[in-house]
Amino acid sequence: MIGLMKDRNENIILIDLPTFPKGVISLSLLSVAACLSKSYSVKIVDLNFTDYKEYTPSEKDVVMFGLKVSSQNFEQAITVSKKLKSLSPSSKIVWGGELPSLLPDMCLEYAESVLGGLFEPIVDAFVADLKANNLQQKYFGENNSNIISQPDFSFLPGAKKYYQFMGYPLETSRGCTEKCIFCMVHTMQKKNYNLSSLDALKNILPQYKDKFINVVDYNFGVDSHHVIEASRLIKESGAVGWMAEMCIELLDNDEVLAALKDSRCKMIYCGLESIDQQSLNSVHKMNTNHIESYERIIRKVQSYGIQIAAGIILGLEGTHQNTFEELFKFYQRMGIIYAKLTFLTYNPGTKVHEYVKKKGVFLNEKIPSYDGNQLTYLPNGVDAKYVQSGATEFIGKYYSLSGIVARSFNTKLSFFARLEFILFNFCYRKVYLQWLQFDTLRKPKNMKQLVELPFEKSNFTKRIEKALHWVRLQQMKN
Repeated sequence: MIGLMKDRNENIILIDLPTFPKGVISLSLLSVAACLSKSYSVKIVDLNFTDYKEYTPSEKDVVMFGLKVSSQNFEQAITVSKKLKSLSPSSKIVWGGELPSLLPDMCLEYAESVLGGLFEPIVDAFVADLKANNLQQKYFGENNSNIISQPDFSFLPGAKKYYQFMGYPLETSRGCTEKCIFCMVHTMQKKNYNLSSLDALKNILPQYKDKFINVVDYNFGVDSHHVIEASRLIKESGAVGWMAEMCIELLDNDEVLAALKDSRCKMIYCGLESIDQQSLNSVHKMNTNHIESYERIIRKVQSYGIQIAAGIILGLEGTHQNTFEELFKFYQRMGIIYAKLTFLTYNPGTKVHEYVKKKGVFLNEKIPSYDGNQLTYLPNGVDAKYVQSGATEFIGKYYSLSGIVARSFNTKLSFFARLEFILFNFCYRKVYLQWLQFDTLRKPKNMKQLVELPFEKSNFTKRIEKALHWVRLQQMKN
């Protein structure tokens, strides 16, 4: 890092803006804080826990406010930035994250500098410019090395306030080798795929002891040797369990599955997205997803005691009047531990945004709508009302108590593993029950209420999480 003395009289405030879903520990600001703390006093403020409009910094000598901005909280970012600039005119307002990576010029209307891509590759230049009062308007960190996030959880403002069931985030690789056309990874991290060194992982992992780990790599399974070695290190860390994301067909490997099982891996999230091959082909998932292999691989993974979680993309080309009923029956029969529902989204600022206009229609062009929680694009021949009503019915059945319990019996589980399955779903389903409660599927404008609603874990959820942790400890002993 740069050879500059840390100035404790200068503060940097990093701000997590309101978002939805809430309560999940985010990796990015923890890593940025760790980088900047070598030169400044750094604090993270999470505005998901309060009314964001009421936030007033108490710190003096704030050299910079850094906001993590997405499409979803674009309007809130503007409001907060204007307020902070009026309160502290000499402080720099810097935006980073998803939206500045996609639309940097638009973001510069509200910030003095924008950070796109990855922070670690440009931290030295950024800090030097900040200290020289010579910030450039744009910085973009390329994914061209094996420098991976090294978060410092001591910066987390009240760890227990966040959900514990989804775990503490860990990054072991960056980028993805696949080309799903709806995915932003190639915009955020370009086409390179880089692995963390095993030595770096070994140094990071001690702070995850007794915790549940959520490996947040876009595609953890690309390199089987890396999976096996990372699994070994996770086991040695003393974590109570972990989860990750990878392509379904990369799990068709007994050596990998044995390593996952031995290291207490609980579940792998796979972007199944659909059980219709035409739908998968329309978003260029034909190389990674073959419908005829789904059941065989899922059952194979489950035979190792590892659960499969899966994504569903709402509104894909080929959606028909039986799509959701067929999805429900398949996901339920296969014992998919949880389903993540996301609307088909092509973000402004990506090349594919213009390309898909030939194949469908954009229903609105409002930036905050491009969050995956709202219907923004409809392929030709797909009925919007069916997508909304079908998703509503699916959520109601899949995340009902009877649906969860019945699903837990459709995979071979021990008593404690089934109990973990059910308790995890009690926590995870809350997001989708809020979709129904606020009627966001039919009235997308209501999503703003969910974004701005302050987050607080209920006492019921706290008790469920304690029970879930106890169950995981019992399995660890066995």
